[in-house]
Amino acid sequence: MRVAAAAWKLRPIKEPADFFAHLDEFFRRAVAEAADWLVLPELPVLELLHLHSGIAETSAPAVLAGYAVAYEEALVEFSSRTGISVVGGSHFEGEPVRHVSAIVEMGRVVRQTKNKTTGYERTPWGLGPGDGLRRLADPRVGVLVCYDSEFPEAVRVLAEAGVLALMVPAFTETRRGFQRVRWCCQARAVENQIFVVHASLVGDLGGEPVPSTFGSSAILTPSHESFLETAILAETPVGEEGLAVADLDFSLLSKCRSAGDVRNWSDRDPSVWRLLP
Repeated sequence: MRVAAAAWKLRPIKEPADFFAHLDEFFRRAVAEAADWLVLPELPVLELLHLHSGIAETSAPAVLAGYAVAYEEALVEFSSRTGISVVGGSHFEGEPVRHVSAIVEMGRVVRQTKNKTTGYERTPWGLGPGDGLRRLADPRVGVLVCYDSEFPEAVRVLAEAGVLALMVPAFTETRRGFQRVRWCCQARAVENQIFVVHASLVGDLGGEPVPSTFGSSAILTPSHESFLETAILAETPVGEEGLAVADLDFSLLSKCRSAGDVRNWSDRDPSVWRLLP
């Protein structure tokens, strides 16, 4: 499986067509890289706020939800035309507004909600929690949006269901926020001996809701001799637009699960972790 993780840098735009042209650039690059999967970051649709500079912060999700149909149609058209599966980062949709990731495989759309909301998403955006985890057509692939990756139990449920490549669209404003997500992605890769694909939003809008960003996109592995010592297959430069591309060799995961110096996956046993009297 060949995966491309996008680092999308927010740009000034003058009309919706500019945003969709930006999206098409990533589509074309994924084709050029012969990717099987393209993973976009959390909320690239924030770029569209350049067209709504006068709105209140509280209105941003509802305004951006107005682009949901067009955004998903673009993802479906690209996937159907190229055969590349797409994790569409995330966007807003519906009434009440939901924060979802649209995953497109073979023309079929699955919407994975963001289950855990941050303080800003609760206030001022007023977003509620999501509704659980979705199975994809390819059982090796799972998706969690940003903050959800910081909960080990979420990834364990997916790994127990057969997920070997976790896709994590993310948007983090600061180095600390980025480190929380990246370090948790690295930890989930170690704990479950899986690949984790972390795709970051970069750039800014010059004020809320994106006063700044800090991030890079990367494809992560378990820390095991089957892989590079860095446990990073590919990574984009911090703060720069780009595409991290790598091949995921699932046979190497099987090897490190069965023959590694430590075997986190086979040694898992919830019954061990009990408080003794």
